Amino acid sequence: MSDLESVIELIQTGKRFLITSHENPDGDAIGSMLALGLALRGLGKYVSLYNKDGAPRLLSFLPGSEEIDKELPFKDGSFDATFVVDCSDTSRAGDEFERFKSTGRCGTIVIIDHHDTSKPSAHFYILDPKAPSTGIVVYSLLKTMALNITPEIATNIYTTIVVDTGSFRYQNTLPEAFEIAAELVRIGANPWEVSKALYESESVGKLRLLALVLQTLEVSEDGRIASVVVRKDMFKLTGTTKEDTEGLVNFPRSIGGVEVAVLFREEEYEEEGMKWKVSLRSKGKVNVAKIGEKFGGGGHEKAAGCTVFGSLSEVKQRIFSSIIDSLEWME
Repeated sequence: MSDLESVIELIQTGKRFLITSHENPDGDAIGSMLALGLALRGLGKYVSLYNKDGAPRLLSFLPGSEEIDKELPFKDGSFDATFVVDCSDTSRAGDEFERFKSTGRCGTIVIIDHHDTSKPSAHFYILDPKAPSTGIVVYSLLKTMALNITPEIATNIYTTIVVDTGSFRYQNTLPEAFEIAAELVRIGANPWEVSKALYESESVGKLRLLALVLQTLEVSEDGRIASVVVRKDMFKLTGTTKEDTEGLVNFPRSIGGVEVAVLFREEEYEEEGMKWKVSLRSKGKVNVAKIGEKFGGGGHEKAAGCTVFGSLSEVKQRIFSSIIDSLEWME
């Protein structure tokens, strides 16, 4: 699905733009936001960057990351258009954004993503389910418009590719991922600096958190489902935050024979009961986005999430049951 020509016209005629992405943003979300934002500013446009959770510490090396605001620009007037990147629908940007959207100040809403949407929530879409990252979809837009891709923009887009292909290890590592990455390196992206920032800049606290989390590891009898749990008290014990849980789900995913990995993160208690953020990762056979959608969440085929209320045992039972159904259907 693509409204490319309409979006290009919108960029050319508009003057004020808001760019956002999903809650708990990863490298693809932040890198895509920044690449698009820097490109629009290069055209002389006014750009406001918003994410409910801001840019994670691990991504603070990305050019422009310090300009991402955790508060919506309510005093900033209206926008000609709002870009929601790396989101299948606008609700994933958070409740506060949905309230802002309801005021009508977002202008024309555009979703840019690398997977299809099942919940129409925008005016225009640029979707490419075959693209390894949303950053590559942004790259294609910039190339189509013949915009100048600076070293700063290149660094942001290169990072989206590295993150979403697992450093060129996952099944979505298509030839274009290498070809575009090579072009971005020629422009000025530095692979060593990006890799060092992403994989060799962890805090001592995060490693201590990992040690506690791995003690909760559970593997199903058939070895195809593995899970870990993050309790709130673990953050106090290790001096860490929710941000430090990024990537932890990949440890159970790395076990041989595991098809789906799950991370259950305890949140604050609400009226509905105990709240759990659930992260799902698949090695490819199970579409975890469909599992996430069953619980009001979503994501990609191989990486998704949702929020579930109940005791840990109840939540585990519901999630595992859904995964088992998917595995049985696959057979």
